[in-house]
Amino acid sequence: MFRQLVALNSTRHAGLRVREQSGFGFAARVHMAALMQPEMVRAAATYPIVFVEDREGDGFRPMALFGLREGENLFVAPDGRWLVSYVPAVIRSYPFALSRADPGGRPAVCIDAASELVSLTEGAALFDANGAATPALEAAKGYLASLRQMQAVTDAFCLALAERNLFTPFSMRVQRGAQTLEVDGCYVINEERLDGLPDDRLAGLRERGWLAALYAQVVSLQQIERLEAGPAAARP
Repeated sequence: MFRQLVALNSTRHAGLRVREQSGFGFAARVHMAALMQPEMVRAAATYPIVFVEDREGDGFRPMALFGLREGENLFVAPDGRWLVSYVPAVIRSYPFALSRADPGGRPAVCIDAASELVSLTEGAALFDANGAATPALEAAKGYLASLRQMQAVTDAFCLALAERNLFTPFSMRVQRGAQTLEVDGCYVINEERLDGLPDDRLAGLRERGWLAALYAQVVSLQQIERLEAGPAAARP
């Protein structure tokens, strides 16, 4: 989805503008996207949720599956409409993103400079004549700040699951017409280990309000049937 992510700078990007997001064509070839822990319950009603290893962050992160092969998003219509009611937060933030924190602990606000939403002539300006952030950029910063808070919760959530040895590898092979599609390299919650957790270890998850997200991931795997059937079944 992000092709040329750059940190925003008031000098280098003084004339940059961003068009209003009117569709999701930019995500038409995105087959999975990161989810935040607070949105997992809602996302599970539509998408299969799996976990992938975050090698850069040395942990795991939950992902919503939009298709069963690279470049396939069954939830974006040819005209750019998102075909179901819930759009993951990271998709809604586009073309903005927050980098990982620098050594000083300050993440940079970034933008996809290659996005069709970014322009020098159309849309809302990001900096005023004095180089200060405009309301449009401040709004983007506010949204990214909320994502950063959710990411911190998500990191803690995944760390707790890893410490309890609740991740198990997941792979599957499905037949769609004459095509054989495979999903591998993912992880899911091991229900048997979850059910067998000692009371004190389970209580730690319950006290943080994380059990709903755990069981949502387990139940969400039923949504793979949507992806098996292809585009028509992805629609509500």
